[in-house]
This record gives sequence, structure tokens and C-alpha cells, in this order.
Amino acid sequence: MPEKIRASAIIFDFDNTLVNTHHAINYAYSEISKRLADKLNLDQESLKEKMFAAQKEAIDKQPLSNRVYDRKVVIEQVNSNLGLGLNENEINELAESFYDAILNKVTYPEYTENILEELKKRGKKLGLLTDTDVRPGLKKQRLEKLSFIRLFDALIIAGETIPQRKTGPIPFIELSRLLGVKPEDTVAVGDRMDADIDNAKEAGMKAILIDAFLPPNNGINEPDAVIHDIKDLLNIIY
Repeated sequence: MPEKIRASAIIFDFDNTLVNTHHAINYAYSEISKRLADKLNLDQESLKEKMFAAQKEAIDKQPLSNRVYDRKVVIEQVNSNLGLGLNENEINELAESFYDAILNKVTYPEYTENILEELKKRGKKLGLLTDTDVRPGLKKQRLEKLSFIRLFDALIIAGETIPQRKTGPIPFIELSRLLGVKPEDTVAVGDRMDADIDNAKEAGMKAILIDAFLPPNNGINEPDAVIHDIKDLLNIIY
């Protein structure tokens, strides 16, 4: 059992921390791969594999400071790699279909709301810090679908609510200010070592890595704890 962490406020990441976005992305790529396969008489599963390979090439390998999760770029990469001959309108339509699928595929553990309510009962202030989804307003729409969003005392969509994205400590510091809690009395919970753990630590906060939906990844700083389920927070934070 990790050492207990004292905190007055908890800042949560959203994607692959509170919700299973990896599952939603898999679903979205399946949807647009099916459309392409039917249109071009290609194999759907092979196309989906090419989509994930193109995402690694066009997005995942980019430094955090330059990384933009624009799925249109992924489709353009697949179009170029496979010589599909898609025009600009077709690429835009596929990108919109991807984002529509993400919006309609939100899954998370059924007890998530109960865990957040219990943390509130214990007197913890809750903040939500998430990056923009590139398509303006999409992240706000995704958040509004969740009943537990009402439990957060403050929320920042980095790149929309404020101009800075989660490529440095500024969004973390700004959210702790909105919560009225000093950074040193705040703990951040997220799935990414670079975007969440490193930036939270640079902001002067404690940080907890959650690997519920994604495997552990690399960063500069060590997290104060690693958990496998949001329920574990009840045994760690006091």
C-alpha cells in the first residue's frame, strides 16, 4: 500500500483517468475504418491497424510541447501512406465522424460518482483539468454528458478556458488558484507521466499516476503513488 498523501484539493485529468477514452478511440477508428472499407472495398481491420500506426507517426511521437490530438492529421497520414486518393471534403467528413463517435462513446466505472461524492464528503475540493479535443466545444459536450461533472468545484479545458495547454505547469497552478488551495496542498491524478505527473510536480503539487485504462508511460519525475482504480484514492488521500 502506498504511503498516505495529505491534500485539501484533488485535481483530476479526464481522458483515461475518469473515463475510458482508449476504448472510445478504438471504437471511433473502427467506425471510420468501416466507412472507408465499404467505400474502397478494403479490409476494415487492416485499415484500423493503419489508423493506429498513423496516430503513432503523426501524433504520439511528437514532443508534448508540439503534440495536438487532431485526428484529421491521422486520416491525412493514412491517405498519404496508402494512396487512397481521398479529397479534402472526404477527409473532413471522416474526421467529423471520428469526433461524433468519441462524443457518443463515453464509458467509465459505475462507482466513479460515488468515489467523487465520498471525497467531497471528506471535505476535499475537486478540480478537473483536461486538454482541448481540437474540435471547438467537443470537450465541453463530452463533459456535460456526465452526471458527476456537478461535483467539481472548478474546471479548466486547457486551450479553451485558458490559452495554455497541458504542456507545462501553468494550467495546474491556475486551477489550484480557482480552487482556493495552495499547490503544495493539492494532489493531481492523471494517466500521463509527461502531461500530468511531470507538470503537476513542477507546479509544486503531489501527483498520483492511474493506469486503469492505459499502461504506465515515461516521464521525468516519479509519482507519489501509482493506483489501478479510482477507488484506491479513498485509501491514500487524507
